Amino acid sequence: MAAPSTLHADPPRPYASDSDGQTAAPNLPGETTTNDNGSSAKWDKAGGSSSSSPSSNNGSPGRSFLRVFSYTDRLGWCMNGVALFCMIASGSLLPLMDVVFGRFVTVFNNYIVGTISADEFRENLNYYTLFFVYLFIAKFVFVYIWTTLLAANAIRTTRALRIDFVKHTLRQEIAFFDSAEGGSVSGHVTTNCNLVNQGISEKLGLAIEAMSTFAAAFVVAFIVQWKLTLITAGIVPAIVIAACIGMIIDTQQENRIMTINSRAGRLAEEIFASMRTVHAFWAFPKLARNYEAVLDEARAVGMKKGPNMAFLFCSEFFCVYSGYALAFWQGIRMYQSGEISEPGKIITVIFAVLLAATALTQIAPQTVVISKAASAADQLFNIIDRESKIDALSDEGARPDELRGDIEFRNVVFAYPLRPNVPVLKGLDLSMPANKTTAIVGASGSGKSTVVGLIERWFTPLGGAVTLDGRSIDEYNLRWLRTNIRLVQQEPVMFNGTIFENVANGLSGTKLEDLDDEQKLKLVEDACRAAYAHEFIERLSEGYHTPIGERGAMLSGGQKQRLAIARSVISDPRVLLLDEATSALDPTAEHVVQKALNNVAAGRTMVVIAHRLSTVRTADNIVVMGAAGAGVVEQGTHAELIARGGAYARLVLAQDLGEDRRDSDGDDEFADAEKDGQAPGGTGHGDVDEAAPAQAVEVAAATAGIAAATATSATVLSLAGEDAKSHGLNLLKCLYIIVLEQRGLWLVFGVFLLACIVGGATYPALAILFSRTLDTFTLTGDAMTERGDFFSLMFFVVALGNLVAYAALGYWCNTIAQDIVKSYRLEIFNSVLRQPMAFFDRPENKTGALVSHLASEPQRLQELLSFNLGLLVIIAINLVSSCVLAIVVGWKLGVVLVFGALPPLVLSGYLRIRLDFKLDADTAARFADSTALAAEAVMAVRTVASLALERVVIARYEARLRDIAAKSLGSLGWTMFWYALSQSISLLAMGLGFWYGGRLVSFGEYTMTQFYTIFIAVIFSGQAAATFFTYSTSITQAQHAANYIFRLRASVPPDNRDDCPPEGSSEKKDEAGVSLECRGLEFAYPQRPHAKVLKGVSVNITPGQFVAFVGASGCGKTTMVNLLERFYDPSAGTVMCDGVDFQTVHAGQYRREIALVQQEPVLYQGSVRDNIALGVDSTKPVSDEAILAACRQANIDAFVASLPDGLATPCGAQGLQFSGGQRQRIAIARALVRRPRLLLLDEATSSLDTESERVVQAALDAAAKGGDGQQRHTTVAVAHRLSTIKAADRIFVFSHGSVVEAGFHDELLAARGVYYNMCLG
Repeated sequence: MAAPSTLHADPPRPYASDSDGQTAAPNLPGETTTNDNGSSAKWDKAGGSSSSSPSSNNGSPGRSFLRVFSYTDRLGWCMNGVALFCMIASGSLLPLMDVVFGRFVTVFNNYIVGTISADEFRENLNYYTLFFVYLFIAKFVFVYIWTTLLAANAIRTTRALRIDFVKHTLRQEIAFFDSAEGGSVSGHVTTNCNLVNQGISEKLGLAIEAMSTFAAAFVVAFIVQWKLTLITAGIVPAIVIAACIGMIIDTQQENRIMTINSRAGRLAEEIFASMRTVHAFWAFPKLARNYEAVLDEARAVGMKKGPNMAFLFCSEFFCVYSGYALAFWQGIRMYQSGEISEPGKIITVIFAVLLAATALTQIAPQTVVISKAASAADQLFNIIDRESKIDALSDEGARPDELRGDIEFRNVVFAYPLRPNVPVLKGLDLSMPANKTTAIVGASGSGKSTVVGLIERWFTPLGGAVTLDGRSIDEYNLRWLRTNIRLVQQEPVMFNGTIFENVANGLSGTKLEDLDDEQKLKLVEDACRAAYAHEFIERLSEGYHTPIGERGAMLSGGQKQRLAIARSVISDPRVLLLDEATSALDPTAEHVVQKALNNVAAGRTMVVIAHRLSTVRTADNIVVMGAAGAGVVEQGTHAELIARGGAYARLVLAQDLGEDRRDSDGDDEFADAEKDGQAPGGTGHGDVDEAAPAQAVEVAAATAGIAAATATSATVLSLAGEDAKSHGLNLLKCLYIIVLEQRGLWLVFGVFLLACIVGGATYPALAILFSRTLDTFTLTGDAMTERGDFFSLMFFVVALGNLVAYAALGYWCNTIAQDIVKSYRLEIFNSVLRQPMAFFDRPENKTGALVSHLASEPQRLQELLSFNLGLLVIIAINLVSSCVLAIVVGWKLGVVLVFGALPPLVLSGYLRIRLDFKLDADTAARFADSTALAAEAVMAVRTVASLALERVVIARYEARLRDIAAKSLGSLGWTMFWYALSQSISLLAMGLGFWYGGRLVSFGEYTMTQFYTIFIAVIFSGQAAATFFTYSTSITQAQHAANYIFRLRASVPPDNRDDCPPEGSSEKKDEAGVSLECRGLEFAYPQRPHAKVLKGVSVNITPGQFVAFVGASGCGKTTMVNLLERFYDPSAGTVMCDGVDFQTVHAGQYRREIALVQQEPVLYQGSVRDNIALGVDSTKPVSDEAILAACRQANIDAFVASLPDGLATPCGAQGLQFSGGQRQRIAIARALVRRPRLLLLDEATSSLDTESERVVQAALDAAAKGGDGQQRHTTVAVAHRLSTIKAADRIFVFSHGSVVEAGFHDELLAARGVYYNMCLG
């Protein structure tokens, strides 16, 4: 799939590529160095960070926010233009209502003093009432247009921003991803982009509408009476200054919080991608503490926002209510002196200016959202603007028509950017001739994989040069280079999608990528045949179009490795790099694949890194590299190196691969088999039959495993989707649960409620004060002045009360928000960790989607439970108290308004919330899917880079986002209809009150004071109800988030809730190993129960035995390990552990006795010490002595000691600062430090070099036999290298999901069955 041409050019933005790459480098967080200049130079030259870190961006959040609009296209600007006009028009309507109300006050006053008759009064009443109807229609139309257009365009704009962010993330060099600089991509494209979306949609519209109201109100006021307007306007600068100061401080604090949250997101991303390790070591509490430590940092910064929030809100409301006092005090005097002729003018000016001031207070909540959006945009643009040192999307560089494939290293010096003082290569000189196979062997950590990284240009050497065909490798176009050099990595990574799509990824960047799917399929099939994968694929139900799950989770390690080989050879590259390419294959498969690789090696340059020396003995040149950067120790052909008797010969001797040596007593039998004409791995029935059994076994396992990706992909919804369908608990119930759970905040909630009562009761109090003040205009002389002074003082008292109330509200709302967001972000993290393994097999629970929920759901709760909740409670109190006041003062008018006008308003708002809820869930689901794609690409960025897949990933990401705006538009139109109605219908309510109340006064049923009290109370309650529904998005999202959290919590199995599982009996602790008895085990993956992986497996393992499971890739060996770890429960049959059914034992208690070493080892951010200590129970401290003892057993102690910080050395993201062998040994140390009674080894030594494997295998054997004073434990090993399990007490041979042979090594050889043929392979 080719990326669209538009992806090759940047969108309009200030970005320039650094062609020479000479930019300053930052200091790394936590980096220690003895030579500042040297460290800086090393980091810079090694392809490290080339620009400032996110915390030191030269831009500002304000500029970043404005820059977001550069992603708007021409149609978007047209939509924004129309929306802007409608916002301004909508905001101008309320000041016009003040004009109508002011005119009516004059008419009312004339009627009271007898200037006009009752009939004339009713005639004027009817006339002015029509204006409310006109205003309602205009308000509805304008609000509907701007909300719909702005929301739709915000989605379109943030879609373009997301695409550009992912594009510029993928163009960064590998060192960027190894450091903490980039943060979590899922967090950026979810939380930050969502914040930007909020900031440029409805919230921005409300802010502009409020500013329009502000401007229009002043225009009206100045026209009516300029002098009083000028005096009253003194409150405006005070509000503006307070708002600006508060917003600047808040934006800075938000920036710091987002940087910390980005780190938390990246940590979660790593952990969610390796849940088997988390469950195996019951690492829930330890990892949760690590995550909580980062959250505590964010909370500490967030708590500093309290004083700023208190100042921001109390100053604004104090100024508004003080403005009422000033306006009436001055207005009464000007009326008495005759400077103002009509009382209606005073009311118009006062209401207009105070409406302007109130509009500013309406801006405040929006500015908080906009400031968060600005900070989020700033975070995004830090990465977008970061100039990549090795730009994968650059079009610069040479693209020769022909490539011979001569590779040379000339005095190459290199150290990894995060460990600049630990040189990996020290003046390496190495030649890899064209059309020859060069094999590189040596100890783990000797720099073999580093050579591959430098050839791939993942890094740049610190000194010397790497040349290709005599030309420096950095002179070539990077995409051209990587499409002509293909790599098969030690730990192959597949992407979510079908087998066809994954193998066809190998065509990216070549001339063949534009072929149609039919032609591509033929190439895919040919490549899969060459990689010995075609047979098992063909027997899958959907063949090459079978989905394989996230990271190929539904395939065995051997199957993934063969697909990776097919993906690399499909484009017929001139140079092929194989980094332990066959390490995950069983002997039969390895034999055939190795022959295929030897065939494809003809006519191309091959660089092979291998620990299994049998795979490189036919190489044209074998290079032996020494440890600790010693460089090339010796080189030559296999025969030459054996003859020398040097380092290579010793390695060969260790693997028993000499010309005349044999591994076992079955040597003669091997020879006999060959004489009889049996093919290696066969049974005497020819080559056709040879492959069938192994492939049939794989088909059974793969078909079942793939169920997780295919079973219900069209119908299964995520938790978010389920919430959207069932709506779950309502908001009040959710808030009730949250308040009950947050016992530590009960006192704070009490203060919060008290402040809200003061704030809400202010409105009916103002209605009473207004009505009494308007009576003042009927007085004369000093009586008018004295009464005016008194009520002006009362307004000031109200202002002082609100000063205190809103200060408390701002401060304690922030406290609630910070505690809530930390508490529930940690809970989501904890709940995800503790889900059963089947939860992670479901396609909607991909790593990216889970991290997306982790980032967004607590943020949504925080948005509501911050100041918004306070405002909503104030609105509710205002609504209720104003309605009660209206009914008490005059029941006729009160009942008509409360039960006639408010229900339609509430109903329209409620419908808007329900529709918004569905729209939010649908949009979140669409974005979560695309987020998962981006996160998956970044987690496997080395694979993406080696395949030059950056443009393909961007194109796929863009395709997934393309229809989001169009699909949302239909829902938006209907949702915003009800929203516009909720915002405008209050004008009809006012018109009704105006008309009916006036008639009651004209017939003498109500006094003027009664009417004013009721009418102003209704105005406040109507505006309050309308304002309430401006928060409907926050309400919707918070309800969605709370339900997600509660559902996630409820789905955690009871056993997994315990941080400290119950202790086993003391007798069992003193026993050696566990006894295991599997009786008639059958198993099928939960989402496809009819495809059995295990069929009646019965295995008996006595305490202290060393047992091996062997068989072809995909025959169910790893599934057995999964069952023994209790990742799944068997579909039928039982597993008896020490005579007890293991399903009756607490899962944590059971796993405490077990340690697991997986085929693809997983390390986390943190030090070497932290990663090894992860294997120890969280309640038991572990000493450095115990950790070092485990390191010695795993043969990693010398390497750890060579590191500058020893055990404190950071492992980096995913442990990628270390080689595969080093990671494997650390994982083995993590298992051994646990002192398990049952040790599960799933290809535990597959990534080790010969010497390390020999030492580690000896340590594992010794541990199994109870050496070094240790008790003997039970060991179950899954292995493809049969030499590692020769000494096993019992070997179980699996085929077709069943045990077909069992016995010890010599016994099985003598039987000349399946195991015998595997040995021949």
